Amino acid sequence: MNTARDRLGLRHRFALCAGAAAGGLMAVRLFVPSPVGMADNGDGFRRMCSLDAVTLVPPGVEQWLRFAHFTYTRAPRDGCDPAQVYPGSGNWLLRAAEVLSGPLGLPGVLDLRALAVLFCVLIAGAFALFAAALRGSVLRRSVVCALLFLVVADSTFAGYAASPYGELAGLTGMVWALAGAVHLGGAPAARVAGLLACTAGAVVAVASKAQSATMAVPFLVLLALARVPVGRWRAGWRGRIAPALAAVVIVGAAVGEIAAQPGQFRRINPTETVFVGLLPRSDDPREAAADLGLPADFARYEGRSWWAEDPPQSDPRWARYEDRMTYGNIASFLVTHPVVTARVAYDALDDFGAARPDYLGSYPPEAGLPPGAQESRLALFGALVRDLGGGLTLALVTVLGAAAVPWWRRTADPRRRAFVATVPCAAALTWTQFLTAVYGEAIENTKHLVFAVLAAGLTLVMAVAVSAAGTGSGAGAPPARDADRDGLAPERGAGAERTAPAGAAASGAG
Repeated sequence: MNTARDRLGLRHRFALCAGAAAGGLMAVRLFVPSPVGMADNGDGFRRMCSLDAVTLVPPGVEQWLRFAHFTYTRAPRDGCDPAQVYPGSGNWLLRAAEVLSGPLGLPGVLDLRALAVLFCVLIAGAFALFAAALRGSVLRRSVVCALLFLVVADSTFAGYAASPYGELAGLTGMVWALAGAVHLGGAPAARVAGLLACTAGAVVAVASKAQSATMAVPFLVLLALARVPVGRWRAGWRGRIAPALAAVVIVGAAVGEIAAQPGQFRRINPTETVFVGLLPRSDDPREAAADLGLPADFARYEGRSWWAEDPPQSDPRWARYEDRMTYGNIASFLVTHPVVTARVAYDALDDFGAARPDYLGSYPPEAGLPPGAQESRLALFGALVRDLGGGLTLALVTVLGAAAVPWWRRTADPRRRAFVATVPCAAALTWTQFLTAVYGEAIENTKHLVFAVLAAGLTLVMAVAVSAAGTGSGAGAPPARDADRDGLAPERGAGAERTAPAGAAASGAG
């Protein structure tokens, strides 16, 4: 009969194999037969300026939208405007890729193919961490990992790996955060490791761009349910201290990202929400403009973004009304105009269902493909979202998230309970990012909804993963005396699962 140590060794070997397979397959997916990435729409230029780097574009080739350009060189003096530099955790990954570019033999001061290699390594680590929490047969665990790979490696997301966009950090951080969270129901050492991984992933996610700061809310709720014994912080309420400190760090990262947003964009994004998002969906744009505190004839700018010809800010009276371009003013309008609010959300369902913007090319010029060509090497999840449509996909996510709440309350086993807790967390991430993208900026909605689309996929995977979470009486369950010593025994009500053994370890997520 296998000993507990043997079973632990087998699980660790499976986790390492799962991580290596995910990293290797991701590399093949990104680089064979040719590297793929995502073309710059102009936002990447501002982010790369934080590294004083600019794109090397072959003569006669379009710089924007059509081709993915990987190689960057040092920017000329005064080539970048510090006032337009995008902050965020994506810059951390870019700096790491800058260090890797030389050893990998890539040209320029930075090559985004090094960023793609770094992404493969990070995905390998996340998969290994996630797989280490799974129980059951090798086949069952392999199926769950395969489903996770089909989502994460989908063409909807993979192109960001070799791109200058901050979305890569948000996507990677979300995967790491949930991979760490599934360990919050394990043995004490596993909970500590899971908390560290969850916190690191959440910090990277919420700090990736201003839009992603609202991800902090679901992560905070998840951590509020967790108990993690650390040193003397073991018994009773003390088990909540470490998760509480982690929550403070995540909130700090979110607040810091919002505060670091360039001042110009604090006006640009609300302006586009008003003129592209709200006025076109009003029955009477003149009346809507007046309700927003603007001159009624500002309705003539309906549908025009900040970057359009003859934009709103070109009006001679703009300086007098610019202070109306705030999210507080927008929120007041949405509350008092429910029809407009509903129309904005309804129209955004099509953007969500599209899953992927269709105007950003995937290939470098040397691939020999037409400008704007998009790869579809692995597009099963994106196709599923498009087939279901935004409404059905969000409905499915909502049902799974809502059903998981009573499931979590009934579940006494700590390991399964931790997995169940990630389902409503991922569903909440879907909705917070959907609402943030839809009401926070009215242009490029499909691109801005990428976090919500990934969260929807993670919701589906986590719901399936619950079946492979194991039970407290299964292989590798922590001894009951550890839970008692930690003061983490779950509350037992009439609805608690009777399959869990008496004295089983308490939930790491509640």
